[in-house]
Amino acid sequence: MSFDKLRNSVLEIYKYRYVTYAFVTTNLRSRYRRSVLGFLWTVLAPMLHYIIMGLVFTVLLKTQIENYFVYYFSGALFFAVVSSTLNRAPTAFIQNEHFIKKIYLPKIIFVQNVVIYEVVNFVLSATSLMILGIISSKLEFSFVIFTSILPIILVAIFLFGISAMISLATVYFRDLVHIVPAILQAAFFATPIIYNKSMIPEKYHILIDINPLSYFLEAFRQPLLTNSPPDARLLLGLTILSLTSFLIGFLLIDRFQNKIVFKL
Repeated sequence: MSFDKLRNSVLEIYKYRYVTYAFVTTNLRSRYRRSVLGFLWTVLAPMLHYIIMGLVFTVLLKTQIENYFVYYFSGALFFAVVSSTLNRAPTAFIQNEHFIKKIYLPKIIFVQNVVIYEVVNFVLSATSLMILGIISSKLEFSFVIFTSILPIILVAIFLFGISAMISLATVYFRDLVHIVPAILQAAFFATPIIYNKSMIPEKYHILIDINPLSYFLEAFRQPLLTNSPPDARLLLGLTILSLTSFLIGFLLIDRFQNKIVFKL
């Protein structure tokens, strides 16, 4: 793909930005329709979940990880946006078959909708982490903690590329709808969310080392746990990884978008 064609593709996506806005707002409203508390459930639901899990691991199981509440909350929040995005990715085109066959929209829009919707959900849910942490004095409030936004932006870009690959592959191989959730379940235990690296035998450390989610999570956690910004070298590596994933996914969708209609 030439630079001019890439630029035109990006401008076309921007042209249809209102489609993404309508998708996100409509789905958020329908999710909490007829609910008394509405969007507050986005904060309350994870808050209650984290309180229970934090008590279980801290009090009952005597976890030795320092500041385990924040450690677990940050890991659970992070993996929630990853798993929610990738679980929805296989059906990004399949569930929108009626739109794709009736009107013209850049196919990448349907992947973009999934990623942005889940990131918005994450931002709303992350409020519970802030509230719980500050109230319980487990989280020291400072402007440094907002640097954790950088890893989330990077993981969103990374997930965009992965979701694009998965959604395209599912058009040709529908079994991915069932395979992806199983892989994500394994990825949960291969990511240090409820444990840290020192708690598992050294021979299994490679499972964490080859897992890119571990590095995104490390960068996300660092401002919350240590009140210091993410390591610059780590962010640089994650930026390269994210942009590579994004570019591969974008180029694949662009190349096959005229064939997607005939495969659905």
